[in-house]
Amino acid sequence: MIDRERIAELVREALGKAGQPTGQPTTAAMLAGAPGGAILLSADRGKNLGEPFDPRAMREILAATPARVGVGRAGPRYRTNTMLRFRADHAAAKDAVQAEVDPKLLEKLGLAELRTNAESKAEFLRRPDRGRVLHPASHARALEIVPRGVPLVIIYGDGLSAAALNEHLETFHGSFVRELAARGVRHAPAFFVRYSRVKVMDEVVNSSGAEAALFLCGERPGLGFADSMSAYYMYRPPSGATDADREVISNICPRGTPPAEAGRKAAEAIARVLRDKKSGVILG
Repeated sequence: MIDRERIAELVREALGKAGQPTGQPTTAAMLAGAPGGAILLSADRGKNLGEPFDPRAMREILAATPARVGVGRAGPRYRTNTMLRFRADHAAAKDAVQAEVDPKLLEKLGLAELRTNAESKAEFLRRPDRGRVLHPASHARALEIVPRGVPLVIIYGDGLSAAALNEHLETFHGSFVRELAARGVRHAPAFFVRYSRVKVMDEVVNSSGAEAALFLCGERPGLGFADSMSAYYMYRPPSGATDADREVISNICPRGTPPAEAGRKAAEAIARVLRDKKSGVILG
């Protein structure tokens, strides 16, 4: 996880040693709110101003985040290594979006495969609406898999990074079902929906009369983070349900929340949702 407060503190310390007033808006303030993939800080900044820059502070900053800080420059341009890393990370992100979840993995985990109204990966990316509705044949199959009124439905989908599921689904699934069993939570057999987006969970829950659902999918890749998953869960979706009715554990990957730990946290959350019979921003 990126500790933005720590990064800002380190930058303020470094700039203070360089003689810049800390009361003025500085790069530190920008760092605290900037997106993780867009943080830029020139390592030779102090040199350009004729001021010393403490290299130890920069090493601490770099150790605190995987973001692109302290990349330096060659004249007005990025350094060659920085540009090559950027292009490699961009390629990995594109590959993750275009990849498919491995059928052998689904077979190994015993997951039935369903699909949405999206006919192909290209259509799924162009038409998000078609990834939110099950194909009629898959809708009927889902009702065969899910017993009427079961407490929990478990759905896995490719989302925007099939690569993430190929890497981490097995670990998450094993941990999740084990932790559910330890808490006495009954659930339908998990299944996979190809070319699916989060809202497909609403259809399955409402059609089956289940109490709650968990939908795990690959997150939209970032630059350098192409294998991250998110687990969405909710209690009986109301008519016109929005994301405010859901909860989520995001950044499930070795550099964020490890998949096994995420499985435990998801089971804890599901037990709480079923106990309290609510999810999302509802309070009281």
